[in-house]
Amino acid sequence: MTQGSSTYGTRSILLGIVLGLALGFTVANWRTIDTTVLAHQGRQEDKPVEQVRKSIQALKGMPDSQLLPVMHLMRTSLGVRCDYCHTTENGKYWMDDKPFKQIARQHIQMTFDLNKANFGGKTVVTCNTCHQGQAKPVSIPLIGQGAFTDTTRAEDGDPKSPDLVPSVDQVCDKYFQAIGGRAAVDKIRTRMTKVSLLRPKLIHSGTPKAAMINRGETWTAETFQKSPNKYLAVITTPEGVTYQGFNGTTGWIKTPDEQREMSSDELEWIKRDADFYKDFKLKEQYSRMSVIGREKIGEREAYVIEALSLSNKTERLFFDTQSGLLLRRTVLTETKLGFDPEQTDFEDYREVDGVRLPFTLRVSYLDDNHFGTTRKVLGVKQNFPIDDARFDMPVAPK
Repeated sequence: MTQGSSTYGTRSILLGIVLGLALGFTVANWRTIDTTVLAHQGRQEDKPVEQVRKSIQALKGMPDSQLLPVMHLMRTSLGVRCDYCHTTENGKYWMDDKPFKQIARQHIQMTFDLNKANFGGKTVVTCNTCHQGQAKPVSIPLIGQGAFTDTTRAEDGDPKSPDLVPSVDQVCDKYFQAIGGRAAVDKIRTRMTKVSLLRPKLIHSGTPKAAMINRGETWTAETFQKSPNKYLAVITTPEGVTYQGFNGTTGWIKTPDEQREMSSDELEWIKRDADFYKDFKLKEQYSRMSVIGREKIGEREAYVIEALSLSNKTERLFFDTQSGLLLRRTVLTETKLGFDPEQTDFEDYREVDGVRLPFTLRVSYLDDNHFGTTRKVLGVKQNFPIDDARFDMPVAPK
């Protein structure tokens, strides 16, 4: 979908905050900025979608911020583009002229009814449960799908050994050592990181051919950190330079158009992510953690920790079974039709002053054309003087 920036709701707002991309000092601690929504951050009420959009029927009562994530959850589940159900021109998405849109409404209600009748209203059955990336679900099993030498009972022989996995403490301790250990990190007092950011690019704006090109343009940024919790990001965009900072107490934003203090939600994020030693407080960031098994990430095998964040989001952390390094982090945001995943992959770890940092970070979404980014670290400088005043909110011009 290529509608105006204001339609992106909460997702754009979250992406507009220059905060910790993942876990503590091991990353460049910043997210992409959508300067078109910064002026509205923390100020808009998240109204029911039917009060904001036209022709809403099956999704009445859903917060407007969930509309695009839910649309892409359905689109991805069916393996189709937006024009499968919609007239894909700005100002015409609401139209009911395509039969598949009516079918989609029926199936949304069917999904709600299944979950209400069988799972107490919890979203267990989703579009993807049946569709699995196909517009028409496959109802007939493939020949050979359940083929065994003996289809009646398990074959003779020793039973398969249970998949023994380490404890959460063991996985975390190995990770702490893999990134350099606390002693090496304690020697780092300041850090400056230069980053290039591949981000979405809007083309043919204001025309019927408007489209987002995945990672189609490059921004640059510099981040400055000072222990224990001071942070500043300077981002160069086509609209000008944007600053976001935290001096240990006050969080602030300065764009070419405005300067303001962060909202309470933004401040909570930046307080957490400005922590220079956040990685070693990993377990403090979650109310529950458990090792649930192993999975392959590319050619690497990883232990998977499932965790519940303090904001009640389910996360999965993937740690290399050999090196102990963090390979992937997936954050699941609940919507009316299921979980919307945000996936961060950490690649190209390099040692800098005894500390290992990922020099490439890929952040991917179901709506990857609009939000997917790739960050490449161009350089890191540590333990150089930074005046505390640099992190203070600038004096506003009179």
